Amino acid sequence: MKTLIIILTIFTITTTTAQSAYEKGMGKAFELWGQQKNDEAANLFERIGKAEKDNWLPFYYAAQIHIVKTFGTKNAEEVESRLTKAQDYLNQAKTFSKNNAEILIMEAMLNTAYVVYDGAKYGMTHSAKVEELYQKAKIIEPKNPRAILYHAEWQMGAAKFWGKDPKAFCSEIEKAILYFDTTSSAIPFYPSWGKDQIARIQENCKS
Repeated sequence: MKTLIIILTIFTITTTTAQSAYEKGMGKAFELWGQQKNDEAANLFERIGKAEKDNWLPFYYAAQIHIVKTFGTKNAEEVESRLTKAQDYLNQAKTFSKNNAEILIMEAMLNTAYVVYDGAKYGMTHSAKVEELYQKAKIIEPKNPRAILYHAEWQMGAAKFWGKDPKAFCSEIEKAILYFDTTSSAIPFYPSWGKDQIARIQENCKS
């Protein structure tokens, strides 16, 4: 579970001559993110969220930036700071969208980040949360490809830890591939990341 999400090439932002302030702001935030200006992007997403007042997506992406940045980071203070901020952003997102599978998936990622950073400290407390969050997301949206793919990766990691065969979950990856190809949303900036990580996760399925 080294880097669970690489999203910077996933988003295709469609521009029109009549873009709203929201669309322009979101486009700029994704542009900053693509330029590796992570904190600037997160701060802009936060400002957009506060201006929108009823939109979960800006806070969701602000959280995602901080979560992604912790993978591979060894500085304890930075990890704790970023994951605390990410949880705050997700809490705000939840106030605008309850029982949202995408938010639950991102919260599972957040708890995974704690486990990856320090398994001895957080493994016992956060592993159960990860499993619970993925299960809830899959109940809400059984065909959500991110829930299926990253839950499978989590289960593969757990199988390896306990000396079991991770290939038991390879069929779930195939299911996720199908749903990536058949599910979409008309909502602007709706999450669509994850498909580019299939090959990396499928490495667990090789002999």
